[in-house]
Parts: sequence; structure tokens; C-alpha cells
Amino acid sequence: MNFHAFVDESELSTGDSPGVYLLAAAVIAVDHLDTARTTLPALHVVVVRAAADECSERRRRLCLRRLLCELDQAGVVQVILERRQRRQDQADSQLLSALRAAKAVSNGLHMEHAAGTGEPLLWLPDFVAGAAGAAYRGAHSYLDQLTGLINMLKA
Repeated sequence: MNFHAFVDESELSTGDSPGVYLLAAAVIAVDHLDTARTTLPALHVVVVRAAADECSERRRRLCLRRLLCELDQAGVVQVILERRQRRQDQADSQLLSALRAAKAVSNGLHMEHAAGTGEPLLWLPDFVAGAAGAAYRGAHSYLDQLTGLINMLKA
């Protein structure tokens, strides 16, 4: 069975959690993509990088590297990230190329960027990233609702 992963991010840069970057992925079987738009049959992976001394893009790159490797190992064939600026999206594509060249991910892993408003499945990782961010700040009730559906990793 093939899987697609929909990815969104959250950055905690204020208060008592500066320098925390979260990348969340909703992993959905290709056969269930249509039903996933109305229900929540997904597993979620969240990669966290906490390093106040690193720039935001470095934290993101390290999270994305770990996430792409994890998703590839889990059988994901397509990763859809929420679109950002063209330069940033190109950096994501370059990272994937570098990971392929280093044999850290397979050539079967593909990635694209999509507007969040155009792909409702990007809303799932947005919610999960928000719940993980809230838990990081001490409010666990949202993340608790995902118990058994989420795998938290560090980059």
C-alpha cells in the first residue's frame, strides 16, 4: 500500500519556548485520501527541533531532513508540503535531492508544495502542529486527543 504525507509547520518563537520548530505530517494511505477529507484516519509524525541559537531555516531544514527519512522508511511515496516562498520551496527540493544522492532516502520518495487553501488535507498537520506546540508550552489537552495516533521525534 502506498502512503502520502501532508506536512505543515509551526514555530514557537515567543514566551518561554523560543527557538522551537515543529514539522507535522499526516500520513494517509492513498486508498483513503478521499475519505480523509471528511474524517481523521491518519497517523501523525511530528519532528521537533529546539535550538534558540539556530536560525529558523536551519531548524526547519533539520526537521525536514529527519521527517523525510522517517516518511521514506514508513513507505510514503508522496510528500505534500504547504507552499512558502519560491526560494524556500526550492531549498526543500534541493534538500530532497541531496538526501537522494546520499542514499538517505529512496528515489521513490517525491515531494511537492501546495497552497494550504487548495488542499484541505494540509489542515490536518496544521492542527497537529498546533496541538504539539501547545503541549510544548504546557497545555496537553489537544495533543492528548491524538494519543496512539502520533509519533513525536527530535531533529
